[in-house]
Amino acid sequence: MVSAAEILVLIGILTVVGAILSRAAKSLRKPVAFIAGSLIVVGTLFGGLAWAGVPAFIDIPGISPPVATGLWSVQFLATSSVDRTTSGENIVDGGHTIRYELTDANMDGLGDVNLDIRVINQNVGASTDVWPFEVVLTYVSTTTGATPAAQPIVNRTNTGSIDERAAVTYSLTESGSPTLTQLGERAVSNDWATGLSDQLNVDFEMSVVACDDIAVGTPGKLQFTVGGVLMTVELTESA
Repeated sequence: MVSAAEILVLIGILTVVGAILSRAAKSLRKPVAFIAGSLIVVGTLFGGLAWAGVPAFIDIPGISPPVATGLWSVQFLATSSVDRTTSGENIVDGGHTIRYELTDANMDGLGDVNLDIRVINQNVGASTDVWPFEVVLTYVSTTTGATPAAQPIVNRTNTGSIDERAAVTYSLTESGSPTLTQLGERAVSNDWATGLSDQLNVDFEMSVVACDDIAVGTPGKLQFTVGGVLMTVELTESA
């Protein structure tokens, strides 16, 4: 924070320095000294009041952008699932990463990853205030099989059109919830009220061909942001 007191003291000092450097006429020295002295005294007074806990009448904030993780609480839920039997399922990293372990046979047939996520609007404001909210797919890993071309582990939809995209669907699942509109690989809400909690569902249609080529020990990975918070899915084939 830069306070008004600090600004007044600085201006006073600069005025004195400027007068000295410019060799102001003798007739101007007293008025200049009076103005500079007044600025320094006033600035010092407000600085002392602020130090004592009395707020100044002006406070100029510095540039300090809000942190996304402080605005939205986002966590994977244990109700998340895949459509094949897993050897292990773990939610880690404060609820921001979910890891699935599958045998070779189950990974080869993986067709769906269905994720449940608890989202809470932690912005500060009245209960009637609404906040913009966005979900954005940011990363889909690829594998290489019989052909040298990289294959995304998520199927593509609207193939060959200008609307081609990853086959992912976003939805909010609780009654009385805000609305959510999907726009390709992202979804937005413009009516999410302060303090409101809802369950977000993110459903990926997986590519059986690409998942068949996930190597042992090298997870297939999906990443997306929810309210600015990075969420990660790791799909590991067990030895």
